[in-house]
Amino acid sequence: MPLVRILAISGSLRAASLNSTLLRAVAGLAPADVHIELFTGLGNLPLFNPDLEITGSPAVAHFYNRLVAADGVIIASPEYAHGVTGVMKNALDWMVGSEAFVNKQVALFNASPRATIAQASLKETLTVMSAQVIETASITLPIIGSNLDELGIVAHPSISTSIREALRAFHTEIVALQSPKTHTLYGIKNCDTVKKARSWLDQNGIAYRFHDFRTDGLTPELLQHFADHLDWTKLLNRSSTSWRQLSAEQQSDLTREKAIQLMLTTPTLIKRPVLDTGDKLILGYTAKDGGYAASLPGAGAAKTENYPTELL
Repeated sequence: MPLVRILAISGSLRAASLNSTLLRAVAGLAPADVHIELFTGLGNLPLFNPDLEITGSPAVAHFYNRLVAADGVIIASPEYAHGVTGVMKNALDWMVGSEAFVNKQVALFNASPRATIAQASLKETLTVMSAQVIETASITLPIIGSNLDELGIVAHPSISTSIREALRAFHTEIVALQSPKTHTLYGIKNCDTVKKARSWLDQNGIAYRFHDFRTDGLTPELLQHFADHLDWTKLLNRSSTSWRQLSAEQQSDLTREKAIQLMLTTPTLIKRPVLDTGDKLILGYTAKDGGYAASLPGAGAAKTENYPTELL
């Protein structure tokens, strides 16, 4: 598995901070393909001043550089008076005007089940900064009141297991983000709407492979995948010529199962195109609404390439 580099930040400057202790334990539990760097310079950051540039302070510049170099960030911060700690908020304020957290994957580790308000506030701030908070890698652990030190956390069966699982989930999400995505466009080559969709993808630099129902076929598994993630009443194109050619008996008493069987027998009944991004399915294409712009924010970032057709 590829190595990922994670910057771990504690929102407390206390020498005996539970959050700092937790992060040291996390570093000790990290698998071989996860390198964790503990950032200890939050206390060196000056008070945020919007009139100053990041490069104007060596401490702020160093923090920025460590963030940019990291593949992901883990933050463990306590709650003070129902809020995020001042030192943590100050650090984030310095980064608001930069790209340090833009699309950066972040996991939130919480050492106290009672600290819910600060966690929600921290998540909101990071989201506004365009960071991606990974829920599957964010965990709350009963460290407070447990009297566990770093070695105790590492040795604790359930806590150490939760940390390992969160790190594995974080690694998976980071690697998935780093891997270039290739979408799959399903349809029929000579369909005008499909042609427009392909043209939009080409012009916006979206890599995709094209699957033609007529030449590449349609398996029951693929159609079931469509039906599981899309409204079958919309997937079945009852405005098509193929629908009008069906008998009255075939068109009547429609159920999901009957519709799937009809589309499997006659793939031209499927509304076209179907775009599979790997994260979701997009049914149809409308040029007047900007094409896929709203659904594919990365448009223009990748080089278009048609790959050999491959069934999902």
